[in-house]
Amino acid sequence: MAFRSSGAAAAAASSSSSAGVLGGIFLTATATALGAKAFASTRVRRNTVGFLHPVARDGGGRERVLWCAVRAIMTAKPGVKVLLYTDLPPMPPSGEKDDKMVLSSSSEDFSVEGEELEDQESFWSRHMRRRALDKFGVRLPSPLEVVELKSTGLLNPSLYPRLTLVLQSLMSVAVGGEALLKATPEYYVDTCGVPFVLPLARLLGCRTACYVHYPVISTNMLRRVRQRKEMYNNRSTGALTSFAKTAYYKVFALLYGCVGSFAQVCVTNSSWTRGHVRDIFWRRFWWQQEPTAPSPSTVFPPCNTEELTEIPLKSGARNLKKPIILSIGQFRPEKDHALQIEAFALALRQAEGSGSNLRAIAHSRLVLVGGCRTEEDARRVEGLRQMARDLGLSDQQCEFHVNVPYSKIKDLLSRAVVGIHTMVDEHFGIGVVEYMASGVIAVANNSGGPAADIIAPVHGQATGYLASTAEEYASALVNALCISDREREKMQVAARTSIQRFSEKSFDDGFVGAMDGIF
Repeated sequence: MAFRSSGAAAAAASSSSSAGVLGGIFLTATATALGAKAFASTRVRRNTVGFLHPVARDGGGRERVLWCAVRAIMTAKPGVKVLLYTDLPPMPPSGEKDDKMVLSSSSEDFSVEGEELEDQESFWSRHMRRRALDKFGVRLPSPLEVVELKSTGLLNPSLYPRLTLVLQSLMSVAVGGEALLKATPEYYVDTCGVPFVLPLARLLGCRTACYVHYPVISTNMLRRVRQRKEMYNNRSTGALTSFAKTAYYKVFALLYGCVGSFAQVCVTNSSWTRGHVRDIFWRRFWWQQEPTAPSPSTVFPPCNTEELTEIPLKSGARNLKKPIILSIGQFRPEKDHALQIEAFALALRQAEGSGSNLRAIAHSRLVLVGGCRTEEDARRVEGLRQMARDLGLSDQQCEFHVNVPYSKIKDLLSRAVVGIHTMVDEHFGIGVVEYMASGVIAVANNSGGPAADIIAPVHGQATGYLASTAEEYASALVNALCISDREREKMQVAARTSIQRFSEKSFDDGFVGAMDGIF
């Protein structure tokens, strides 16, 4: 009995202790939430919208969306101040040393306006506005407030060789916390895919929205892990490891779906992305009877169709006898530039010893244009150069242009005959739209946005080619370069007709309309 009494007492003490711990956790969580609410009520800056974009100088499609979204809000909501949370270069770029330089409202150039305007706009605001204009042709009509982030290095995936998704997501909360504590906006918009910050933003009193370019995890990823299909982000493993990875991804998908539901407005960039977000994001919590989170909508990314459609379909610059095959895309592993080079080499081999109908292929060259974000990207470019040489391609047959200005890209689009794209499950494919707007015949991957939204027939007329394997790409390149002038023109006209829905104006109207859900 004594032993039992002792055990009962211990159990009672243990139960009391557990209750105390749980009660303490509950009280701490409650106090934290109430404290955050009280903090938010005094710290939220009214009539401000904050865009979290930790690296606003990557030069890709996400950055274009950022600047067009900022411009759309500035134009439609002139009384709202825009905050941009991002990292900054270590020192000012050359040529931007004069702090009295401002962006003229009537000119695309920077000019000195005088002493009285010295405090009109910060240096980094001018720098970002100039970047938006020079890199993407996007003019921001008014200044913005740039909030520097010091912690963005925590988002570098190379820091987390294991459990990358979870650790990156947790670190994104730290980056988002730095941003929101430095300046808490009334409206918070995530444009770069850091959804784990959304609950924190809601807790601090922000109204929240997200523009999803690509789901952090998708049902396609879960299927590939389960089937042990090897890709750049999924190495081949044994059955036991595959089972563990599948469980890990499923748990992460639950977390991702939970935090995504904290967005009061959710916009996706394609029907492919919308389908995956709809499958993963929670519409309601288990204690709720009716869905509270909005169903995701689709607003196609802004593509510079208005300017690019001015490029003549037929011109002397577009040399059909010595054609350019153009590739536009950041030098990241998922873009699979190696497949482009392999397919081009296969197409050249098909042309060897052939008749005059394949002569254009034999004289063609592959031009790869893209941005390098890190030293790893630069090493990747060197590896691709070496791969091309190993396949027998000269430096004249396979060219690389890294971190070039938009004017150079536009010039290449005016001279290219075929454009190639190879990313599997590309969320949208702005580069593919730019090909079609410019009169460049597109050869894209038969998946994701290009297959679902972009390369679709118009009244039975094909608007481009879809492929998956190196052999299919090689055949598509041959067909695209060897079709008759009449067939090429019909495809060009149909492609230009189909891409009008991807214009910057369509994006501006759709984005502002969606954001009205929180304004």
